[in-house]
Order: sequence, then structure tokens, then C-alpha cells
Amino acid sequence: MRFKPAALSYILFKQPPATKYRVFEIPKRKGGTRTIKAPAEALKLVQQRLSDLLQDCLDEINQAKNRRDRIAHGFKRKRSIITNARQHRNRRYVFNIDLENFFPSINFGRVRGYFTQDISFNLDKDVATVIAQIACHENGLPQGSPCSPVISNLIAHILDIHLVRLASAVGCTYSRYADDLTFSTNKKTFPPEIAEPAGTDAHFWRPGMELQKIITRSGFQINSAKTRMQYRTSRQEVTGLIVNKRINVRHEYRHTVRSMVHSLLTKGSFEVYASTETAGKVTK
Repeated sequence: MRFKPAALSYILFKQPPATKYRVFEIPKRKGGTRTIKAPAEALKLVQQRLSDLLQDCLDEINQAKNRRDRIAHGFKRKRSIITNARQHRNRRYVFNIDLENFFPSINFGRVRGYFTQDISFNLDKDVATVIAQIACHENGLPQGSPCSPVISNLIAHILDIHLVRLASAVGCTYSRYADDLTFSTNKKTFPPEIAEPAGTDAHFWRPGMELQKIITRSGFQINSAKTRMQYRTSRQEVTGLIVNKRINVRHEYRHTVRSMVHSLLTKGSFEVYASTETAGKVTK
């Protein structure tokens, strides 16, 4: 990764722990806050180079196996919220669930174990330990690190394999964008292995037993507060995009963007949440 051993050793073992990360909160789109742990510049550079290296390794592995991964779309080259949403366009049912504490649930042991045990890497334990030391903070992948996305995708790949098999067996399409899992189908009845109604609210469904078993066995948990069924007769969204007939954005978003562009052209600035963006800078 083009780092001298002494420099890497200082960053990992000698730099005071309190100076390695800056912790702050940002608002979530639907309420609440998200904790961001942003690495200091030197550590961030190490993590970015590790991320690039792992992305290159992943590309080589996929090419060698003639594998085109169309399951995971988050934080991947040539993948986006659009390619993810496109998988579920014009469907009778669209079912969404979230994984709880996605990055933090991937701890030091899981990271090291993956790189020593996965057949495509099969790294020496000492090398895998250094990777885990670079990637983890407080025994988990921090949200804010450049290498958390690629490592989480590598570790969640086995989950994707099991879920795409389940989806195919019951006539559904499956995709994942980070911690956001989506299943869709045009079948008249949605497969109970994946989800079933829970209560009188037509949009409130609970994950099926087969789905729950696979997710739990893969080392993840479902965020029950973010489980929803969407029908063809109402607006269906996947990773923030409308998928009923063609890929589109919400009217509210288009209106907001128009207002921002108008403000930028007439005033030279526009407001985003609690910050004001001006040509060339952001002030809070």
C-alpha cells in the first residue's frame, strides 16, 4: 500500500487512540441521528489505499471466475442506487428490510477470520490481523472509514448468495444496497418464506422464518422498525427511487432541486438542512 513499516506502525500502534477518529452526529432523512466516525488524515489515507487494493482484488476475482455480481450495488464500481432499483421495476410486490447496525456488527474477529478463511484470499493470520487493525475501531467497522464499505460487501457476500438462492426458489428477485435488502415479485401471492402479513396494516409485514434464519446464521440482525411491503397500487420505492413503471425520483425531490438551482442562480447560494452551500465552500 506504499507505506513504510515504521509509518504504518506509528499510525496503528503509537498514535494516541483519541486522535485517530473524530466522532459526530448527522441527521437521518427520516428522523434521528447517525453516528459518524471520521478517521484522521493519515489513517484515512491508509484505509483508502486498503479499500482501493481490495476493490482491485475483487475485480480480479470476479474476472477470474467469470462472475458478474448483480446482487450487491452499494459502494461498488459501476453500481449505484439506479442499478439497484432497476432490478425491481414494475413489480406487483416490493418488500424492503434493513440490517441493524450493519457496519458495527462486523467486528474485528469477523474481519480477520474472513481474510484467513475465504478461499479467494486465504491470507496469513498476521496479514489478516493488520487488515483488521486498519479497518476496525472499537471492535467494529466504523461508519466514516473509506474501507468499511468494501469489507462489509466482502463479508456480506455469503449472505447474498443464500438470499438470492432463496429468492430464486420462490420466484422473487433479490438485491442489496449496503444494509438495505429488497425482494420483489409479480406472483399473485407473496412468498411466506420471505415475508407474511403482521396485523391490520397492509404495509406492515414481518420477515418470513426462512429469511430470518438465513440472516441470523450469516451474523446479522433485522431492523424491525424498517420493514415494509409496497404494492403496485401505491408508490413503490427502492433506495429512494420510484420503481412502479420507470425509474424516477419523488416529486418533492424534484421541487427541492429546482428551488436549490433557482436560489444558486439568483443568490449565489442555497441551503441544505442546517448548512449553507456557496460556490466553492460549505459553511455551517
